[in-house]
Amino acid sequence: MTSIIRTEYAACEVLKQQNTSFNSGGCAVDFDKSLCWASARLGQQMTRDCPFKYCTSIPGCEDIKDKYMVSRNCNNMGVWQDSNYSMCIKVVEDYAQCLQGFCRVCPEFLRDLVISVSLTLSIVSVILLVAAIILFSVFDSIQCRRLSIHKNLATAFVFRFAVLAIWTIVQSTNLFQDCTRFHPQPLWELEWICKAILWFVIYFQVASVMWMLIEGAFLYSRFTVFAMRHSDAPWSLYLACGWGVPFVVVTAWTIVHQYKSSQLTNSFCWVPYAQGNHLWILAGTMGSALIMNLIFLLMIVVILVQKLRTENSAESKKIWRTIKATLLLVPLLGISNIPLFYEPEHPSSVYMLGSAILQHSQGIFIAVLYCFLNSEIQGALKRQLSKVPFEFFKTRNRFETERTYVPENRNATKNGVPMEELNGTKKIEGEANESQEQVNGDKQIYSVTKKT
Repeated sequence: MTSIIRTEYAACEVLKQQNTSFNSGGCAVDFDKSLCWASARLGQQMTRDCPFKYCTSIPGCEDIKDKYMVSRNCNNMGVWQDSNYSMCIKVVEDYAQCLQGFCRVCPEFLRDLVISVSLTLSIVSVILLVAAIILFSVFDSIQCRRLSIHKNLATAFVFRFAVLAIWTIVQSTNLFQDCTRFHPQPLWELEWICKAILWFVIYFQVASVMWMLIEGAFLYSRFTVFAMRHSDAPWSLYLACGWGVPFVVVTAWTIVHQYKSSQLTNSFCWVPYAQGNHLWILAGTMGSALIMNLIFLLMIVVILVQKLRTENSAESKKIWRTIKATLLLVPLLGISNIPLFYEPEHPSSVYMLGSAILQHSQGIFIAVLYCFLNSEIQGALKRQLSKVPFEFFKTRNRFETERTYVPENRNATKNGVPMEELNGTKKIEGEANESQEQVNGDKQIYSVTKKT
């Protein structure tokens, strides 16, 4: 039963209760399995709009709703005749583009804009993060624990945005719906694929937040007494927190949500999945991680301010350096996601668009700020490029000593430079016999050329 039919049925129940004293001088309130018909007089013809949702924003569809309607007659016996839906059938046949049905939805600028922005930013984030992971991995000279955490965070975001883009495409194209009917029906045989995609969407979202928490904890430890320790926590502990904890959390949510969904009728692919008290299994884990990162950030700011006070610099410069350092840590620690945990009951267009931009551009900020603008990465890249020969693009400084033979016929010489020209002097040729004697007297001339 669609939402329109459910609304009509509920309206009929209300009207029947209000018209309990209806006499037999006409037709009583009646529900014909699609529309609710109010009471009518004998011989009266009633009309109602077709039970469709019209897309009036599409050009040419503005007047369809008022032109094609359902009619029903109350005969002289006080009995309703069958409803005439022939005009509605004609609308389905000739003006299907004006209706929301067959998996089609009415155009909505804000919804389409949010989907386009989310999908575009997700694809750009994946491309930049993959490039960042490659740069993080190819230079052995800069490998360290901090860079390994960066790589895992970038990997979590790559899978998060990639799977989220797949989920967005699947939902917008109705891949798991049978669109041959006016009211689409779910393809139950493909539900397990839909659930698998949704599970990975949630898992990598939690994993990316956990790696942001690891970034915050590790960064704070570098500013405190823990940085003086020679030994660090084993890498397996980082992996367990970054990838293992999200698996346990999402699995616990899956078990509870599967049990809740099985009690609902026509619940397909765990939708709606962002409802119920058990949602706090996910929201509580991510919210706690982000709040801890906020605490880490504030403590780091305090340490930075105390350190800057000991330096001999202007107060304005100290403040600016502190603000700059703080802003650079916001995308890395995911602080910008905290306001998104509160979603208003009726979100505005600003909230929806801002939420899409903040969530899907975080990977871009991380790739640019912590890889492409990283001085270590830039230095390693320059050193690597300096080892690559670019002889085609630059002039070679080569010094050679060449022995040039000057034959008897000087006019035929193409290679070699006479010593007179190298010394800046040039003798005027005399008579032919004097030149011949000079050549016979000194057949070989050595010249040294310097090619630059």
